Amino acid sequence: MKNAICPKCTSEEIKKGVMAATVGQVHMYPEKKLGKKSSPISAEYCGNCGYIMSFYVDKPENLG
Repeated sequence: MKNAICPKCTSEEIKKGVMAATVGQVHMYPEKKLGKKSSPISAEYCGNCGYIMSFYVDKPENLG
């Protein structure tokens, strides 16, 4: 996020990360096509207080 400010603590220390499980990265699947194509899930969060600003799929074209 360009020039983003945390709504919780007003910090400008916004970072990007990926969601992961103990075995591997968490993926998003289409609701009706579980097991077909998927996409990793990433997030933007405040590096100061930990507030999660957004979640998004990295490859939305895989879910269409």
